[in-house]
Amino acid sequence: MPKAVIVGAGINGLCTARALHRRGWAVEVVEAGPVPNPQAASWDRHRMFRVHYPEPEMAARMRDALAAWEALWLDLGRSHYIERGTLALSRTAGDWSERTGTALAAVGAPLEQIEVAELSLRFPMLETAGVRYGLWSPQGGALMSDRILEDLVAWLRAAGVAVHPEVPVTAVDPATGVASGPEGHFSGDVTILAAGVGLPRLVPDLAGDLVPHRCTVVYLRPSPAWAAAWTVGPAWVDLGGEEVLWGLPPIGDVPLKLGFGLETRPADPLVERDAGPADICRIVAAYRGRFRDVEVFEPVAAVANFFLAAPEERFVLRGDRRVLVLSADSGHGFKFGPLTGEEVAAAIDAGTTAALGRRWAGSPGA
Repeated sequence: MPKAVIVGAGINGLCTARALHRRGWAVEVVEAGPVPNPQAASWDRHRMFRVHYPEPEMAARMRDALAAWEALWLDLGRSHYIERGTLALSRTAGDWSERTGTALAAVGAPLEQIEVAELSLRFPMLETAGVRYGLWSPQGGALMSDRILEDLVAWLRAAGVAVHPEVPVTAVDPATGVASGPEGHFSGDVTILAAGVGLPRLVPDLAGDLVPHRCTVVYLRPSPAWAAAWTVGPAWVDLGGEEVLWGLPPIGDVPLKLGFGLETRPADPLVERDAGPADICRIVAAYRGRFRDVEVFEPVAAVANFFLAAPEERFVLRGDRRVLVLSADSGHGFKFGPLTGEEVAAAIDAGTTAALGRRWAGSPGA
C-alpha cells in the first residue's frame, strides 16, 4: 500500500487525505497546531460558497465543486452547507457584476437579473441608490467551516488515517521527502506540503511567489429594525464600486459577517493577528450607504485571518513525485476544498501532478 504524508490539516490537506485514503493509500497528517487549528486559513465560523465568477471556466467549475461537496456530505453523514443564494450589484457598465452575469449566462448557470424596484422589495435591508440592477443566483450561501473541519477530522480518524496535532515540521528533505521536526520524522512515497502561510518559511525555494495576506472580517448583529430581513438574507459577493465588499448573512447563532477586500494586504502572520475597534470602524464605514442602519449594527468581533496568495489568485501545485507543494487558496480556496483533494489525489495516482499544476497555473483557481 502506498503511503502519503500530508503537512497541514487545513481544508486542502484534510480533503487530499480523504481522497487518497479512498484510493487505497495509507495517509498520515501532521499539523503544527491543534486540529483543527484556529489560526489556519481554513478556520472560521462560516465561509462563502458562490457561483459568481467573471470567467466562464470558473463559473462552470462551480458545478464540479458543488458535486464534490455533495460527495463529502455523504461521507460525513450530514451537510454543513446553508443555501441562502448569492447577490451581486452592478453600478457601472462593464463592472465586475456585469462581467459575471455574462459568464454565468454563457455556462447556463441559474441566474436572475433583478431591477432596482424589485431589489428594494426582496431585499429591503439594502440601500439601492446608484445601483443599476442585481444579479441573483439561488445557489450559494454558507459553508459552516468550523463544523466541516471538525467532522472531517473525525471521519479521517474513524477511517484509520493518522492525524497528529501539535507536530510542527521544520524541514523537508527534497530528495527523500522526509519531513522532520522536534517530534520526529515522517516519510512516505509522497510528501504533500499543504501548510498554508507556513509554506514560505518551510520551503522557500518551492514556495517562490506565494505571499501571506491578512484578511480582516467583522461580525455584527443587525439593528432590530432589519433583524428579521437579515435572517433570510443572501450572501453577497459584490455590492458594486471599488470597495470589494462581500459577506454572509446571520446563520443560526453565527452573526452577520462583513468582508472588505480593500483591507486585504500582504502581512506577517506571526505578528499581525490582532484585530480590534479600529478594524471594525473602517469596515463598517465602507458599508455606509450599502446596508440600511449599518452604523448602529452591534459589533461582536473583528477577526484577522491569513491566507497564502498566488499571483492572479491562482492555485499552485509544484514539485515532483516525492515532494509536492499544494496551495489552493488565494483567498477563495475553501469552496473548492473537496474538489481540490480529488484532483490532487487523482493526479498523484496517475503521475500527472505536473500537468495539473500547469492547468492550475493557467487559470485563476482552476
